[in-house]
Amino acid sequence: MSFYSLKVMTLFLCGISVATASMTISGTRIIFPGDEKDISVRTNNKGNQPALVQVWVDDGKADADLNAVKIPFVVTPPVYRVEPGRGQSVRLIYNGMTLPQDRESVYWFNMLEIPPAPAGNAKKNRLELAFRTRIKIFFRPKVLSSNSEENIEKLRWQMISDNPKGIGVEVTNPTPYFFSFDTAVINSQTGKIPLIMDMVAPGATQKFYPEKKWTAPLTIKTVNYWLLNDYGASVMKTHKPADNKNLTLSEK
Repeated sequence: MSFYSLKVMTLFLCGISVATASMTISGTRIIFPGDEKDISVRTNNKGNQPALVQVWVDDGKADADLNAVKIPFVVTPPVYRVEPGRGQSVRLIYNGMTLPQDRESVYWFNMLEIPPAPAGNAKKNRLELAFRTRIKIFFRPKVLSSNSEENIEKLRWQMISDNPKGIGVEVTNPTPYFFSFDTAVINSQTGKIPLIMDMVAPGATQKFYPEKKWTAPLTIKTVNYWLLNDYGASVMKTHKPADNKNLTLSEK
């Protein structure tokens, strides 16, 4: 691309007004108790213009046809308008669909915000965007009386070395709870090695690796990880290796 073309494009883009997201959801996750029929989810308009909002639940496949997917929750109202500085509570209703009663199930709450079209000539040189926010819904059967954070110590950690991906950690979750990791860091003799983390389902084993492949021998001092609890807060824990592979929990 020539300098002239780049300059013209820059000037053109500078003349465009881009809409920004105004709607927020109270909380970063939803815990749905198995003995409840419905709960409230609060949404708020932090902007200075009205917003048209659509809400729904999916099974994690963001682009799936909702008519072809069985979902245990209904949200009402599904579409609503929120004035600037105001909020709207919606009801998340369990429809009675059979779900496992010995472990958690996870679904996704979706909120789509459609900003209003400006009146008259104001819509010229304006880029209109629809903003989508997604947070997890954890259905927790009533037989699970404790919370996920109380079961952290039951996770089993092990250092692994995989030929294609290099050195990493393997996490086994023998509990009935989902564990969502924010981030993790291996503390070694060469420094800090960040890991790309995700969620580990009940009864599952998940492998996590550094952002950059690491194959050199490591002397592991500790592994720090940050776990999201029921309230969405990031809680830090530290593991220390008991031998060359296994890691044991150490409070920090």
